[in-house]
Amino acid sequence: MIYCGVPANQWASSGVAIAIRKDWKHKIQDYTWISDRIIETRIKVLNRNFTIMGVYAPVEGKEQDTQEFYRKLQQSMDKIPKKENIILAGDFNGRIGNQSVPECIGTYGEQVTNHNGAALRDFCAFNKLKITNSFYRHKDIHKFTWEARGTRSIIDYIIINDRLKSNIEDLGVFRGSEIDSDHKLVDSKFIFLTHAK
Repeated sequence: MIYCGVPANQWASSGVAIAIRKDWKHKIQDYTWISDRIIETRIKVLNRNFTIMGVYAPVEGKEQDTQEFYRKLQQSMDKIPKKENIILAGDFNGRIGNQSVPECIGTYGEQVTNHNGAALRDFCAFNKLKITNSFYRHKDIHKFTWEARGTRSIIDYIIINDRLKSNIEDLGVFRGSEIDSDHKLVDSKFIFLTHAK
């Protein structure tokens, strides 16, 4: 596990991690802590380079923090080689709604949009990224990623660049995980063909 945390007395205010399968440890090429909200690792799998970014965006209502978060995230995106396969995953604390943006946002999200969601939509449209949660039809129990105090929303996302769009097969919420959180685990399925020599 690669992580960047905060002191125990600041628990749940920031901190982010990326878990890599134990048998893939040797595939890690590099990792960087951008901030206590953004972490990046590069791995090589099947002769393809991947940049995986784990994120934890500020909560809704912290516009200045959100602006700074996206500034740092954009700086990181600008440094990634153009031929890289990119995956961003984590708690974006944004509700993107279900108004379609071709190749970026599908129609299977929730109806609500908030300020953080608008910032995420703009960031993804600018960088030609696909918010995969919104492209797959599922029952509500396999769609909403956060639930507490009688409310639920979709705020955790897996986002990919154009190079991976033909490799993703499905995405849904895995409800059976025991992770002691009001967030649900988001499960994404990718298919990669290997060519035998």
